[in-house]
Amino acid sequence: MRKLYYILFLSVIFWNCDDNVGYPFSGKDAVYFQLETEDFYWTRTLDSMVYSFAGKGVDADTLWVRVNLEGNTSSESRPFIIVVDEAETTAEVNLHYEALKSEYDLPKDSVYVYVPIIVYNKDRKLDNESVIITLKLQPTEALALGVTDRLSCRLIVSNQLNKPDYWEGLIASDFGTYSRKKHEVCLEVLGMDFPLTREEYAADRSAWRVYGAYMSNYFEEHYPIRDEYNNDAVIEPW
Repeated sequence: MRKLYYILFLSVIFWNCDDNVGYPFSGKDAVYFQLETEDFYWTRTLDSMVYSFAGKGVDADTLWVRVNLEGNTSSESRPFIIVVDEAETTAEVNLHYEALKSEYDLPKDSVYVYVPIIVYNKDRKLDNESVIITLKLQPTEALALGVTDRLSCRLIVSNQLNKPDYWEGLIASDFGTYSRKKHEVCLEVLGMDFPLTREEYAADRSAWRVYGAYMSNYFEEHYPIRDEYNNDAVIEPW
């Protein structure tokens, strides 16, 4: 039995080492985007963050984009640069988002920082379509570019109801199969939308399970509520 525990212990160590980029670190310290911020999913590569103003009743909001350090911490803050990739962006500055700062700082002794990106709900076309803000990192004297496939990311913004990207992995167990009509009814009845991130949902999982059970009863009591894509299809309680 002790031998088994030892093997499992070594497996955990080797697995953790595989998850670290270039560990032990060598060369210049660098930065990269980390859109999936839940620690367990460090190796999951996401290149997009989807956000909708629908149901929030606000004209502006802040999307927090995480930038990670690849390398060693410093006793001083260090600047890094994020720019908008105009060739890959459909959003308009000052109409759909606030202009970015010339540079941002990674605080001293920190291994990551959240960068605020202000987005606007001024354009009525957002009711019917999404706009894309593509961000990319640029090197500075203090910080180079890190993980190759995490040097750019997209923010997809609209005023439509969008299926949360973590629905299948988490929300589905509480709310069943996704439907835009189901989403719309939940928003209307609960008075709030699903959280933007997996972490926020998981943090209040007990409450969301109760909400899910409540909404299942609602669809049963108001049966039948038709799906938006097929009037012959009924949203079944789950």
